[in-house]
Amino acid sequence: MVAMNASCFLLFGIIYLLDMASGQQQTSQTDCGECDHSSCNPPEECLAGMVKDTCDCCYVCARKEGQLCDHSMLGSDDSAFGKCGENLECRIRTDLDPEDPPEATCFCTQTQPNCGSNGVTYENICQLTEARYKLRNGLRAVSREPCRKAPTITSAPQNQRNNTGSYVAMLCEADGWPAPAMKWTAHKPGKESVTLPGTNSRIVVHSRGGSAYGDVTSWLLITHLLEVDDATYTCVAENDMGSASSSAHVYVVL
Repeated sequence: MVAMNASCFLLFGIIYLLDMASGQQQTSQTDCGECDHSSCNPPEECLAGMVKDTCDCCYVCARKEGQLCDHSMLGSDDSAFGKCGENLECRIRTDLDPEDPPEATCFCTQTQPNCGSNGVTYENICQLTEARYKLRNGLRAVSREPCRKAPTITSAPQNQRNNTGSYVAMLCEADGWPAPAMKWTAHKPGKESVTLPGTNSRIVVHSRGGSAYGDVTSWLLITHLLEVDDATYTCVAENDMGSASSSAHVYVVL
């Protein structure tokens, strides 16, 4: 008798769930109704383009890069946030803490930088698209790389002072595209400039790319300081678009 009652409860439970699912589906379809384009309000200032609404009837603004979006795997309401726009994909975030509720955001499917026809470098095509819709001046991508530009010194070397036998270190940062080549020269009054490190084993020059496209950082290290090291040191950044330089002095205390 107990087993029969349990089976009945299980059967009624299954029927109830099926009725609920069917009712929700019918309600969703009924909510949309017949599409009446005359009732659609024209979307404004859509910076990621336009998409059809959940009823596939009216056009609405698409979600932009970084905004929350509707993802089928999360089981949320299909109309909670909306669909992603041009060159965007709705992805479930993987950087949340375990206790945080899951969510999905719009990711740009093309990650390389784009050079706009206005001479501005955009991080990706999605940001260029936002600017295009915002400016509405015919902006377009002219290349899938940063815009070409001559180097600029973004962090100049500073004057240094230290005793003989000690050391000094200088730092210089530059940007440009193509990424500039970096070099250091030393100059003393009445003498020609010398490109470093040359044959001097006490001098080390090291350069590496930065976190952003075209950023380069260069270091100059002089060990076991001698009186002869008292000079002006120049950081030079060069590419085929031009060059930039900045100087600082090393004072050696005897």
